Amino acid sequence: MFFSFLSRFYFSKSLSKTKTSTQKVKKSPETLKNATLKSNGLFLENFTLFYRDQSSLLDIVIFLPHYGLYVGEKISWKINELHDAKIERFRKGGTKKSTTRFNSTEGVIQQKLEDVLSFNFTPIERFVWMENLSESEFDTLNYSFHEFLPKNRVIFNSDTIQTIQTKLASIGTYQSQPHSTLKVLGSLMAHTLLLPTTQDPFGAFLSQEQQTFLDTPLTTASIHLHGEYGSGKTTVLIRKIIDILLQHPHSKVLVITPTLLSAEIFREEIVRIVEFSVITLNLSNIHFLPLTLHKNSIETLRIFRESSIIVCDDAHLFNTDTLTSIYTYQGDRPLFISSTTLLYKGTEFQFQNCYRSPHITHLYCPLQEEILPTLFTSLKKFENLWETEYSILIILCDECLISDFKESIDNHLHLNAQILTNDFSLQHKNLNSITLSTPQFINAVEAQHCFLINLNPDDPLYTLALSRASESVTLISDIIHPKRGEA
Repeated sequence: MFFSFLSRFYFSKSLSKTKTSTQKVKKSPETLKNATLKSNGLFLENFTLFYRDQSSLLDIVIFLPHYGLYVGEKISWKINELHDAKIERFRKGGTKKSTTRFNSTEGVIQQKLEDVLSFNFTPIERFVWMENLSESEFDTLNYSFHEFLPKNRVIFNSDTIQTIQTKLASIGTYQSQPHSTLKVLGSLMAHTLLLPTTQDPFGAFLSQEQQTFLDTPLTTASIHLHGEYGSGKTTVLIRKIIDILLQHPHSKVLVITPTLLSAEIFREEIVRIVEFSVITLNLSNIHFLPLTLHKNSIETLRIFRESSIIVCDDAHLFNTDTLTSIYTYQGDRPLFISSTTLLYKGTEFQFQNCYRSPHITHLYCPLQEEILPTLFTSLKKFENLWETEYSILIILCDECLISDFKESIDNHLHLNAQILTNDFSLQHKNLNSITLSTPQFINAVEAQHCFLINLNPDDPLYTLALSRASESVTLISDIIHPKRGEA
């Protein structure tokens, strides 16, 4: 294969001052980055690729939609270190160490792409970034450099945006049908993506604000995420936990949630991302604390005392005493808190995303006795979906009404609707059916369609109720609020 000889080579002269390509360098290849962006590509530097139980540090990854992937290694040779030096092919079993890692790197990339995509035809090209060497200096070197390092595959620090673009085009093959960015780079960065949805079958990249949060290093400070329901707070918290455990596998993460169901959904999402991303994660180091099942003071719990990182999801639903205890006994541990509003001062990230914009229909029922018949008529429209994974959530304002509504629905439609309670668990039931609940139990739940029955728009949980639907909402109410009803 052309250029395969560059996959392994070494100096015949020892260079004690030469930095290897695995070491991070201070100078960033800005010209190379700008050339990539000008070609409508994506540029990644010092990118860690996680695949199963291994991680690989890739110096430079470039993606050009019409060409594919380019994998580059940084070499820090300086002209004053190269006098009388020459390079030779690496020989297995020899005593000298290989300078580059192209073969192993390319193999991991191909395996990752194939495992995530099931099939993969993305071309991968190789190049070298000489951060300290100009082309004129390279021309003065021993003939072996020119034999083993074709200049069209070497980016020098003297190269311009135009010459870099020309080199990348010359070593790649132009494809009239561009490769999908989400399929290719998304597969390599799978654990930091939003998982596939009906609208985005290959997922979606994190927003800039989400990525900034994900890149924030661990500190002893409290970090607050706040934004409306459906803005991606839980989504990015899950990815932060995965990223932490990939880089610090011995960390013990405690996830505190309002309910048992929200903890189970959180855990299932982590497992789903790990499987989708083809990575190995020590799931035994993630512990969950549903507040509805633990009435003791949080600081007395062993699971809280022994955790090294604390994560609070939907903290605005915690009681004040619990939040105060978490802050008081945080100690020097990193603390991540998500809520709809900023609860305490500290490092904060405000999310403006909106991943759910359901279509809303308002059915006005001035008489109470009209509500159930109206609900039955509306439910009939979904009867062909009841045997599938389609989920419908019926949210009522009063807990006392739930049993009566369930009995009427079961008898009228010959169903067995389920009720969300404090101890509802996915170990015994699933949410792929008709589920009834009051607003206080529905955080973390997602349904294709929601019915809101006589829920007052002034209720603080009204927006939460609207946000649970991914597709559509039907408001059945004797209250007229023509300008309310937007999630």
